[in-house]
Amino acid sequence: MHYFFAHIDFENQEVILEKEEAHHCATVLRLKQGDLIGVFDLNDTSEKRSIFQAELIRVHKKQCIGKIKTTTLFQSPSISIHLVISPPKNNERLEWLAEKSVELQASVLLFVKSERCIRKNLNIDRIKNILASAAKQSINPILPEIIQFNSLNTLLNSINTKDALYLLLHCEPSGRKIFITPSFLQQIKEKGIQHIYAFIGPEGDWTKEEINLILSTLPNVFEIDLLPTRLRTETAAICILSSLRIILRG
Repeated sequence: MHYFFAHIDFENQEVILEKEEAHHCATVLRLKQGDLIGVFDLNDTSEKRSIFQAELIRVHKKQCIGKIKTTTLFQSPSISIHLVISPPKNNERLEWLAEKSVELQASVLLFVKSERCIRKNLNIDRIKNILASAAKQSINPILPEIIQFNSLNTLLNSINTKDALYLLLHCEPSGRKIFITPSFLQQIKEKGIQHIYAFIGPEGDWTKEEINLILSTLPNVFEIDLLPTRLRTETAAICILSSLRIILRG
């Protein structure tokens, strides 16, 4: 079944696909009246989102309409995961990271300009399109929010809160690094932590000054040891995100 973002007419129990979504439905996929589609509500921002199954009753490249048949509730995770990323230079790697962040239910992508970050600009519209496409493919109606920061100081001041856990990934030698284990995360859950921030540096890693700044500014911050090998930015992001989601779900 193909999935789309659409407006929901609750009074008439209909879904309305417009613009690019209607074009994709009618012209690219060549769906017809009677075909079933899955739909996410464009205007829903709640923690519990509805996924609709609808039968197409009108198909046109400018607008498609479907009659709602069933509704399923999708619950967002109780603990949100925020990826703090100094984005890689390579577009393909950045886009792959964005795609996988949806599949693994990242809540927020925070892009920050660090000292060793080579990339100057982000194509936010393209990243949003990738997020939407990944949402349809993975049947996840909740897209990560995208926030940009021009400096690490500004970001740290923005996210500093006592009800969050901060995980710092870096390659510098440190005797304080820990592994993420079920018992560690269980202790965190018992403390009522609602948000987890994972810091992933750029090619070349965080500088020592940036590492010290993060450690000295934030409460509840832990240095994390993932694997004995050196990981690319996008690999580290997906590794920490998948580890957290698997353990938290259990």
